[in-house]
Amino acid sequence: MILRLLLIFIAVSINLSAAPQKVLAVAYKNKTIQRPIIILDAGHGGLDKGAKIQYPYLEEKRLSLSLTLLAKKYLEQLGYKVILTRAKDYFVPLKKRVEFANEAKAEIFVSIHFNSCPNKTAHGIEIYYHNSLENKVKAKTSLNLAQCILSDIIKKTKARSRGVKKGKFCVIKDTKMPAILIEAGFLTNPQERDNIRKTIYLDKISLGIAEGVESFINKYF
Repeated sequence: MILRLLLIFIAVSINLSAAPQKVLAVAYKNKTIQRPIIILDAGHGGLDKGAKIQYPYLEEKRLSLSLTLLAKKYLEQLGYKVILTRAKDYFVPLKKRVEFANEAKAEIFVSIHFNSCPNKTAHGIEIYYHNSLENKVKAKTSLNLAQCILSDIIKKTKARSRGVKKGKFCVIKDTKMPAILIEAGFLTNPQERDNIRKTIYLDKISLGIAEGVESFINKYF
């Protein structure tokens, strides 16, 4: 009898350890554990194409949306409620994105972009936050969020980390909640561009974003 109970306990333990995300997702869905609302902001859209590469032809707005939708999927698997500033290829003014996030009373804001540079050797991933002197709590929390997400993205992609940087972009400056802007690689770097064009690479970045958010929540909430 004791041996049988021991075997059952081991089987259950293995099952839980094999699928912790599913166990957590059920708990979050049943509101056993509260989850913050997350805004994902796909950069550019519509007539605003963002960075463009002629050959092979790439538009930042499309890549940003693809990455955003993948990140949404992984965050929802972890039980988070995710709201998008845009779900399709249309233009949303920066102030509207800020107003939307603030009115939704979201607790985390993540804007997703890709980089470009005249120097084609420039490569790697960097994340921006606003070092607000008026709201030091938001500044510190945003810095912590950026560090957690960058760390997990780099672990997944093995890309070069360009670090966490200070910025004054409207979407991270005027939002009320912790906010960051991700530059997920350089479209102007041939090698990095080849990676970014592959769904499997975007999947790694998106998983890094989701796991970075989870790391941040577990560490600071």
